[in-house]
Amino acid sequence: MLVMQSSRCKQCDQPLVEIDHWGECLTGCPKCNRWQTSDGEWCRLAPDDIMALRALKSPKLRSEERT
Repeated sequence: MLVMQSSRCKQCDQPLVEIDHWGECLTGCPKCNRWQTSDGEWCRLAPDDIMALRALKSPKLRSEERT
């Protein structure tokens, strides 16, 4: 998961992230669960996928705050 510092979600103002979702690169917001594919289509992740993604993101943000 790559946090994109210069891009922010238009709905919640959180940083957008880039993920590999089963071999497909998606850019989007874990909080709003809005994702854009490389060809411009929008989608949402399954509830289990978004919960796993949020769990991965949380510890990373906490460790960045300490540095």
